[in-house]
Amino acid sequence: MNTYFKFIMIAFFALGMFSCSNDDDQTGPIIPDGDYFDGTLILNEGGSAGGSVSFLDSDLQELSNSIYEEVNPNAGLGLYLQSMFFADDRAFIIANGSNLITVVNRYTFELLGTVDTGLSVPRYGTVLDGKAYVTNQAAFDSDQDDYVAIIDIETLEVEETVLVGAVAEHIVSYNDDLFIQNAAFGFGNQISRFSTASNSIIETLTLAAGLNSMQLYNQSLYALDSEGLKEINPSAFTLVNQIAKPESLESLNNLRVENDQFYYTSGTAAYASPVSATELSSEFIFDYGSTSTFGSFYGFDVNQDRIYVGDAGDFASNGTVLVYSTSGELLTEKTAGIAPNSFYFQ
Repeated sequence: MNTYFKFIMIAFFALGMFSCSNDDDQTGPIIPDGDYFDGTLILNEGGSAGGSVSFLDSDLQELSNSIYEEVNPNAGLGLYLQSMFFADDRAFIIANGSNLITVVNRYTFELLGTVDTGLSVPRYGTVLDGKAYVTNQAAFDSDQDDYVAIIDIETLEVEETVLVGAVAEHIVSYNDDLFIQNAAFGFGNQISRFSTASNSIIETLTLAAGLNSMQLYNQSLYALDSEGLKEINPSAFTLVNQIAKPESLESLNNLRVENDQFYYTSGTAAYASPVSATELSSEFIFDYGSTSTFGSFYGFDVNQDRIYVGDAGDFASNGTVLVYSTSGELLTEKTAGIAPNSFYFQ
């Protein structure tokens, strides 16, 4: 075989190998295994028979109820499901009536384990550097025994508990610190800063009465109280801006921030204002006219230009989930479990 022909054959063979290798290496987005990877998890608080989780697909066509029991027959999640938090492909489901956290694969809902010691009316959680930090209400007649349980997320053991010295409710992480809302059920006006280096409360910030929700967004911590919306620099832990509440609205609740818009509720109506606003809007996006005495906007969240509403109705029968566009168009209405209280997006 002459040199020229050998060169052509080698080049052709190498090109073929490169092409095959290229085809093999071209992979699309990794899609998690499981039936619940593309849609919304809905936490249903439940009643005396226990709570449940529903799943609404991303097309808003099909809602599946009691998905945990479907995957894990003869198992339950406990009484009064409060909230859910995540670490990679794991979901941690808090049942404050059973002092229990159930850990599942967030996409298959297969049971992975439980945390059933060291908890006392657990409320909310977040994960940072391999540890879960879960707020606990403890006794109902005092806020001085509220604490944070620190849990190793691999062993699911409570390693330490830290007294907060005030109400311990919502908790979020920023860098190496945690921020704890020291307010619940319409009472309280402070946020605490918790150092994960020392596992202690290192300072508190006092806002107005009626603090009810907070959210991190674009390096700022936003909080909603009776005066309106407060912007906090989480690094300096100082108040940097205030946006007044409209006088025509009695109270504001359920703060969410999405795509440079604040979303909040008052009564049975939802509202939005740009983050650049100097006063919050009093013009509602929609009013869904709930007749529930205590269950209107029992759940509320915003994701990808959709507003999700959970209505608890009479708290004894199945509740309702409604999804609106951010312009106020009703996209779907579905029946969920008892008292749908929160939404988690997959």
